[in-house]
Amino acid sequence: MTLIKTYRRDDDGVLHYLEAWTDRGSFVTHRGKVGTKGSNVRRAIRDRTFAVSPTLKEHIAAFHERAASEGYREVPMEEHAWVVLQVWTHTADLSHPDDERVHAEAMDALDEHLGWQGVGHCDGNDLGGKPPEGSGADGTVLNLFCRVIDARLGVAAVRRVARQLKLTQRYVIGVRDPGEDTEYGLAYSPRKRDKVFQL
Repeated sequence: MTLIKTYRRDDDGVLHYLEAWTDRGSFVTHRGKVGTKGSNVRRAIRDRTFAVSPTLKEHIAAFHERAASEGYREVPMEEHAWVVLQVWTHTADLSHPDDERVHAEAMDALDEHLGWQGVGHCDGNDLGGKPPEGSGADGTVLNLFCRVIDARLGVAAVRRVARQLKLTQRYVIGVRDPGEDTEYGLAYSPRKRDKVFQL
């Protein structure tokens, strides 16, 4: 699948996205303000059925030309922030039904929500360690790592997914600004006593 993501700030400092990807013989463009669902347009890619449609190469060239003319640019990954959704499980082996559900659904839920909001994507996860003392969880720690174009909007989007997943009090969200030497800090906790974030 081809995927191109570009961004620009308007005169008021608001961040916008313009992106494109291929899907089932179509070239899809998606645009909007980062943090909103935006709108998308699907166009056929030339094949035997759609012989007069542009080729994929022509679609990509036209997309790049349009993006550049409107002030959009691709942003290197090292300029993205990181947001981590850290979930504390009931059991170490994920045998609790709620742990199984979260483990099965969380990455896709994050990826879909972040993607459709133009914020970023879920880049992977790791599992292991002990939940912090006083968390009320006896299991392990699931960290879900998300690359985001804007840290504040990324945290807001991840909070929405945490609510959709019904995580209640068993999670925190950490954030790390772009740069090699930056460290994670606590961005959000549903519990007021949490003051730090640790991987």
